[in-house]
Amino acid sequence: MSYFNSLPEELLHSLEDYLRQGPQAQSPELKEVPTRLKDLYARGEIGICERSVEVLGTAVGKQDQWQSVYLENGILEYAVNQLDLSKTPLNLVKQCLRVIGNCVADNDINRECIVEYLETIIWCLEEPKLVVTTLAVVFNLCNDYGPAQAEAARIRLDNTVAKRLIQNTIPEGAIDYAAELLAWTVEKLTPAQLKDNVSLTTLERLIELSMKQEEHEDDEDEDHYQQFEALCAHLLQDPELHQKAGATEIPETLFDLILDLESKLSGSELLDILTALSTQRDPETPLTENTTSIVLVQLINAQCSISASDAFLEQYTLRTMFVEKVRSELMKDGFRPSTVCVCVILGNLATSDEACIKMVQEMSIHKKLIDILANSEVPALSYAAAGCIRHLTFPEQNRNTLAEAGLINVCCRLLEKNDPSTRGEAAAILAKSVANNMENIKRVIYEKAAASDNEFSATNDASINSTILNHIVTQALAPSGALPSTSMKNPMIELGRTIVAILRYLRQDSPHEETATLTRDVFAVPHIARPVARLARQRFYAEARSEGLLGLGLLAQSPEGAACVIEELKADEGLLVALKEFVSEQKEGGRQGEMSLGRDRQNAIVLLHGLSKNGGVELEEALRDEVASIQVELSKLEI
Repeated sequence: MSYFNSLPEELLHSLEDYLRQGPQAQSPELKEVPTRLKDLYARGEIGICERSVEVLGTAVGKQDQWQSVYLENGILEYAVNQLDLSKTPLNLVKQCLRVIGNCVADNDINRECIVEYLETIIWCLEEPKLVVTTLAVVFNLCNDYGPAQAEAARIRLDNTVAKRLIQNTIPEGAIDYAAELLAWTVEKLTPAQLKDNVSLTTLERLIELSMKQEEHEDDEDEDHYQQFEALCAHLLQDPELHQKAGATEIPETLFDLILDLESKLSGSELLDILTALSTQRDPETPLTENTTSIVLVQLINAQCSISASDAFLEQYTLRTMFVEKVRSELMKDGFRPSTVCVCVILGNLATSDEACIKMVQEMSIHKKLIDILANSEVPALSYAAAGCIRHLTFPEQNRNTLAEAGLINVCCRLLEKNDPSTRGEAAAILAKSVANNMENIKRVIYEKAAASDNEFSATNDASINSTILNHIVTQALAPSGALPSTSMKNPMIELGRTIVAILRYLRQDSPHEETATLTRDVFAVPHIARPVARLARQRFYAEARSEGLLGLGLLAQSPEGAACVIEELKADEGLLVALKEFVSEQKEGGRQGEMSLGRDRQNAIVLLHGLSKNGGVELEEALRDEVASIQVELSKLEI
């Protein structure tokens, strides 16, 4: 015999009475409810059916003890099976959603049964009148329940929600649900998902959402927008996504977001961000608890990475409007975190002589960069500006212009900084500035080095009596901190290369009185051979080691230069040992295919020959014998 009255209206009343009594043990009487509901629906009693499901949803919402009872008696299964908008009336779907949402609230057993239907539930978002209820159901299902969040990530709920937020199809009352679901889903994306095209679309939408904050200035709660900004940073952690982003409009919208966030921070907060962007900062030491500041650092780093991608360089040129905007930001007064971004973007665009020449000769970008280098005490900013202007020194046509604007003198001051990354960039600029450029070589040999007047000076060797070349030698020998990355320019290496570049040009230039005078003045600089010798001795940079051997050989081609090398051989026994080790390495390398001397071997032979020929009395007997012995060993390798 049925517990519930068979008449439709009476069925509803008897169901209400039953539920009002509260759950009783297993409440087996409810087993017949799904069947009775289906029967009502089949008989056309749609209204009674909807109201019956409504009272079921209300009851479990008030007393969560009904949750397990509904599961055991098939009511939860009935509700899930009605979620078909093409067959089920809208109001009945809504009431079934209420039942589901209340049944899964803080109930992992029920959630485990329902999570496989998550995609079906999400389809209910297609009906505007169901959006709030649907999001509430999904929220209850995913709240503090990892399997549901993982399933949401699998079906890319993040993209669905972001799209609807952009379209303004989520009512104000459901924004909280949407924002939380976005966060949970994005954080559960797998490494493979983080770099796919769906993430790229989600990122575009999140950036757009973050920029919509200005449209809601009256909102008391800004948490949603901070959440969207943080999710942008989370998605931008994958380098492979940066490659894809470079081919889209993301660099433009991301740059706008960076400028927008920057405008909301105080001067001290902006300084914290600039400090956080330093290559030397300890990543384990948090600089601030300000969420916006943390996110802004992440976004700037991502923007810099995107601008280095091949896709970005194919998409953007100096003529595009976005790059024009970037350049205009560079020219503004003051230094901000976005200035780091700007310098990196422009530096990455300086990929050809044509672009570099245009930046200098037509746009005069170098003047602002030199201003930054001369006036900023922030390592991150100095490093970014120096990296950009180093690219501009590659075309020979630019080198005189840059030097005339004060670049060489500014680099002398940068060499005194404590930041090894900035020192390395400054040294690399000097090496490129003197390459094949007589005017700049003269500047370096004869002009006075401007002493640094800041308290961060690494040394105070620069004085009114010190030339730039003296300064270069002193700084090449000065202690330097460790570089954060092997891809960064090593100041000792680059300054040694600067001296080799000067020697190479003076030796290859047509012999005349001026060249001879310049060469003698180079040799007169105290310890001029020492940075070159250290180049030859070090083992980490093979190319630099070759240049060191070449530089020593160039020095040894005259008595004055040979005397400089001999001075180093006497002062540093390791230099001679390094030459012997070099011979041993050549022997171990084998002789197959050696029809001609290798570059390094040839440089070593030139060096030893120059010492034998030009060493004079400075090359004492014991040292001369050592040189002769090495020469013999090298000559054997020529066969």
